[in-house]
Amino acid sequence: MIFKKTAGIILAAGFIVTGCSSSGEDDYEFVSPETENVEHLHGAGYPGSGEAFFIATHNGLFKYEDNEWTESNSNKHDYMGFAPYKEGFYSSGHPEHGSDLKNPLGLVKSKDSGKTLDKLAFYGETDFHYLTAGYESGKLYVLNEAQNSELQAGFYSSSDEGETWDKLDMKGVEPDILVSMAAHPTDQNLVGVSSQAGVYLSKDGGDTFTPVTEGKPSTSIAFTDQKGIYSVIDGESIKLVEFDLDTLEETEYRLPSLKADNPIMYIAVNPDDSAELTFVTYKNDIYQSKGGGSEWKEIMDAGDPR
Repeated sequence: MIFKKTAGIILAAGFIVTGCSSSGEDDYEFVSPETENVEHLHGAGYPGSGEAFFIATHNGLFKYEDNEWTESNSNKHDYMGFAPYKEGFYSSGHPEHGSDLKNPLGLVKSKDSGKTLDKLAFYGETDFHYLTAGYESGKLYVLNEAQNSELQAGFYSSSDEGETWDKLDMKGVEPDILVSMAAHPTDQNLVGVSSQAGVYLSKDGGDTFTPVTEGKPSTSIAFTDQKGIYSVIDGESIKLVEFDLDTLEETEYRLPSLKADNPIMYIAVNPDDSAELTFVTYKNDIYQSKGGGSEWKEIMDAGDPR
C-alpha cells in the first residue's frame, strides 16, 4: 500500500546492482525506541512473514512484535513506497544522512529487515512514491511520476523485479488524484487503487479500472486472497469497508472513534492470519485487531510508541 502525504489530497536505472545498505550493517538490529515521536510514515505491513508488523518512516524502520515496539539502530533511510512481500520488502526513497548510498534509492529490495538493500533499478535516479507488490507473487506496480532513463511518466508493472517493465493504460482512473494502491497477494492481474474520487479495481493487470465505490474520497486499500478492504472519508466520519472481489458485496467494520481529519492511510493484513488487521492514520495513530475487526487495540498514539 502506497501513499504520498500531500495536503491537497485529503486534508486541508535500468540495471541491477547488489550491495550493502551501509557500512554499519554488521551491527544492524532492532532496539528499544529512542525516538520519542514517530513522524512521516510512508508505509506499513508484514514483510517476510506475519511474525511482526513494520512501519516505514522518514527515519528508518520500526517493528511491533510481542506487544513491543523496537526501531532499527542504523540504516535509517527515508523509505518511500514501502511494499512488503513474502521474502521481505521492496521500497524506494532516500538514504539516511551520511550514507554512501546514492540519492534517490530507485527500486530496492531487502530480505533481512533492512540490514542490506539490493539495488534493482533506477538507482540514484528515481524515487517511487507509489509502489506496491503482490505479497506472494512479487508482481510490482509503480506509478512513475517523472520520466527517467527508461520509463516515461505513467503506470507500469514488472514481473521480474524491475528488469523489464510493461506500460499500462490505466483507463478509468485519473492518476493525478491517486492516493494509494495495492496488488492482490496471488493474482498478478488484480490491482486496486484509492483516489479522491473513490475506489477502483483492475482485473486485467492495470489496463482498465472499474469502480468499487465512487463519490467519496478513499485513502487506503488492501487485499486478502478473497476480499478487498478500503477506507473512505464519509462526511465527518471514517469508514473501513470489506468487499467481496467477485460480487463487490460490502461489510463495514466497527472502528474506534476517528474524525475526518484523521483518515486511515495504510491497511495491513497479516499474511499468516487474515483475522489480524492493522491500520495507520494520518496523525500516526495505529490500531490493531486480532479478531477480524471485532475489537481494536491502539498500539501507537500520535506517533508515540506504547
